[in-house]
Parts: sequence; C-alpha cells; structure tokens
Amino acid sequence: MNLTKTERLIIANQFRILEKLYPEESNYYAVQRKALEYGFKLQYSDIVDHLGDEMTEDECREVVDILDMYRALTFSFAKLKNNKEVQESEIHFDGFDGNEETNQYLYAQYFILDLERFTELTYGQKFPELNSHWPKLEKYRKMLEIWKSLNDKHNLTSKQIRTILDA
Repeated sequence: MNLTKTERLIIANQFRILEKLYPEESNYYAVQRKALEYGFKLQYSDIVDHLGDEMTEDECREVVDILDMYRALTFSFAKLKNNKEVQESEIHFDGFDGNEETNQYLYAQYFILDLERFTELTYGQKFPELNSHWPKLEKYRKMLEIWKSLNDKHNLTSKQIRTILDA
C-alpha cells in the first residue's frame, strides 16, 4: 500500500484525535499513528485490514435485483389462491454465503437491516439469518435471468414462481 505524506499526515492526525476521544484505546491508536508518522510501510495494511473490498456498482445492483426478485416472489406468493405448486418455505430468501459471497452477504445485510429496505425478506424475524452457509449466487443469477425475461415481474403466477425456483 502506498500513501503520500499528505495522506499519512491526515490519517495520523485522525488517530491522534481518536487517542483523545477514546483514552481506553489510546495505545492502539498511538501505535497506528506512529507507524504512519515514521513511514513504516509494512504496517499500513494492518491499519486498513478491517476494511472490506469494494463492490462495483454492478455487483451492488445485482444484489438489489436479487432482493427485488425475492420481494416479487414473496408478494406474488401471498396473492396466490388454490396454489399447489409452491410451498411457502421455497420462496424465502436464504441470503448469501458469508464465507464465499461475503460482499454480497454484507451488502444484503446492510440493505435490509441498516437501510430497512426489503424488510419483508426478514419474515418477521428480529435478527434474520442472511447467511446461507452455502454459495447461492450462481443459483440466484439463473433465477434472475428467468425473472427478468417476464413481462409482469411483480405479479407472478404459481407456474412462473415454480419456473424461477427451478432455475
């Protein structure tokens, strides 16, 4: 990681402020500040190791599209009468794998819990489990392809729901 002297100065000053604001953690902030002030380049990565990798706008949109598709599945299922093709448990959003699809998992969690969007996908749970513990992204992509091809994406029949789920 490369930082200019200006960037190092700005970040070091932030750590100096944090030392004062949080005296119980001041030693941690002082150590990080010193690494920046003295230019210990090897330690820079330690300072930012808690920061996640960026997601592209397309990756973010894909997650939102998946959430929107599950919203459509959820609301369409609720409107079905005499449904014998789909079980309610099948239309529940399983989330993303926390190990293999970490960015998508964190973004879905942020979008649903922090921004309070697509809250119907929590299914009334105060602390919903959005970690599928199994990679789901490829499955969701196949489902999205079918869902996006439909004319009325938000009013699905039981057959359309079944087709999406079976992707």
